[in-house]
Formats: sequence, structure tokens, C-alpha cells
Amino acid sequence: MKLANIHKHYVALLLIIGGFQSAQAQTWTLQQCIDTAQVHNKNLQMSRNNIAMGEQREKEAKANLIPKVTANADYKYFANLPYQLLPLNALNPAAPLGQFRAAQFGVPHNINPNLQLTMPLYTPQVYGAIQTTKIVSELTDLHYQKTEEQIYFEISNLYFNAQIMHHQLAFIDSNLINAERLLKNMQLLNEQLLAKGTDVSKVKLQVSQLTTQKETIKIKYEQVLNALKFAMGISIEQNLQIEPNIQYQNTNEYTPASYPSDQPRISLNRSVSYLAKNNTM
Repeated sequence: MKLANIHKHYVALLLIIGGFQSAQAQTWTLQQCIDTAQVHNKNLQMSRNNIAMGEQREKEAKANLIPKVTANADYKYFANLPYQLLPLNALNPAAPLGQFRAAQFGVPHNINPNLQLTMPLYTPQVYGAIQTTKIVSELTDLHYQKTEEQIYFEISNLYFNAQIMHHQLAFIDSNLINAERLLKNMQLLNEQLLAKGTDVSKVKLQVSQLTTQKETIKIKYEQVLNALKFAMGISIEQNLQIEPNIQYQNTNEYTPASYPSDQPRISLNRSVSYLAKNNTM
């Protein structure tokens, strides 16, 4: 029973892994690659961050025109107030002269609030900074559009090159199968003394050349796929398959405009009749 349960769990694990691999090995269209690059491409992410930074700088420059209110307060506490000597006869005329008494004036708590409103009317530095940040934001937007077009062109170029190499691999595989069949036939003919050894060597050389060519194109195909993954911003280890069929788009064919009247035809007939009369003269 334990072995049966282990076998069931093992089969379920294989099915899960197989389903995950099939999901990972989905076929990517050109539009899917472009959409993925617009989200995950590092250059586009840096350009979007630069655009956000430019917008924040422009807001910061415009914020200098907002009126500012400054409030502050000063609090002091006097633990020991100063003493002043007052003559006694100032308060009591009956008191003798030359006698003084110490008196304290004021309160120990002292609060001094201050409120200030500042409103800029015209500041050349502020308006210059606003214009500069605005121009920088426009340049950043143009740079983002340029980067986006470059990524679009790069991914399209890599995708089409991958499709071409895929067809080249299929063509070489078919030629290699035919060459191997031809080699077997030539070997049989050589055994029956109906072909020379040089003929067999030529076919072997052809098979070797096709095999080398297949390996070379296969390596280039992997390099193009890795470059496509890098441009899309996804992991190199991710399994990527492209559509082998190349979809052609028909271009618009422009037809000459038709004239509603026969005025050009009449003028052409008049010119032909005029030339005929001159030739007869």
C-alpha cells in the first residue's frame, strides 16, 4: 500500500511538472513580445522613472510661486525675576529718605508668537527654473518615445531573424535526412561495386557539412532568442518559443484617380489631330 501511494504521488508530481513545463513553453507572438518589453524592459523603466522625476521637479519649481505662511513662537520661563530697588518715600511720603526696598516686576512666563505671510510677485529665478524644468520634461518625453521605437524595432528584427533561422533549421533538417538516405544508397551501391569510394566520400562530406551548418545555425538561433529575452526584460532561463509562420501584411495599393469629365481626353485628341495636320503639310 505504501509503495502504491508513493507511485501515485510520483505520477501526480510528474503530471504537475509536465503541465508547468507546457505552460512555460507557450508560443509567443510578436505583439506579446512587444507588450512584455514595454512593461519589463529596463531602458523603458529608466525612461519612465526619468519622466516621473521631471514632473516632480517641475512641480517643485512651480511650488515656489505659492504664498508661504511662516509661523513661529518663542517661549521663555524666568525662574528668578530680577529685583529693582525703589525708594520708600516714592510709595510712602512719610517714610524716611535714603531707605530702599527690593521689588520684582514682570511674570515668569513669556510667550512671543509671530506669523509671517510671503507672496512672491515676480522672481526671475523662479520663472527661469519653471521654463527649464518644462523643457527638460519635454526632452525626457521625446527620449522615451525614441527608446520605445528602438525597442519596437529591435524586438521585431530579432523576432523575424528567429523565424528565418527556424525555417533554415527545418530546411537543413530535410536536406540532412535526404543526404543520409543518399549516403546509405551510395554505400549499398559501393558494396555492389556500382559506385566508387570517392562518391561515398563526397556524400559523407556533404552530410558532415550539413551537420556543421545545422549546429552553427542552431547556436545562432539560441543567441537570437537570448537577445530577444534580454530585450523583453525576462529571464534567460525562461523557455521561449516563437511562431514559425511568418505573417505577411498586404500593403495598400493606390489606384490612379478617375476624372469625372472627358476634358483630358478631348485635349489629347485635339493635340493628336494638330500633329497629324503638321505632318501632312
